[in-house]
Amino acid sequence: MNLTEKLKIAMIKLNSNQLQLAKLTEQSQQNLSKKMSHNDYKLSEYQRLVEALGCTLEINIVLPNGDKL
Repeated sequence: MNLTEKLKIAMIKLNSNQLQLAKLTEQSQQNLSKKMSHNDYKLSEYQRLVEALGCTLEINIVLPNGDKL
């Protein structure tokens, strides 16, 4: 499972969507969607997205309740 797939799972578990995440990271939903569909992230960008969801990046995504993806 790649990092984008893990990000999508985290968003589902946290009842979030692309529009909400785009707003939290100050980008357009279209830009976020394009990057997600192409799995086109730098690690620093991915970390910013994960942290905007309130999660921690440790190679795995760690949800606020401690679950790891």
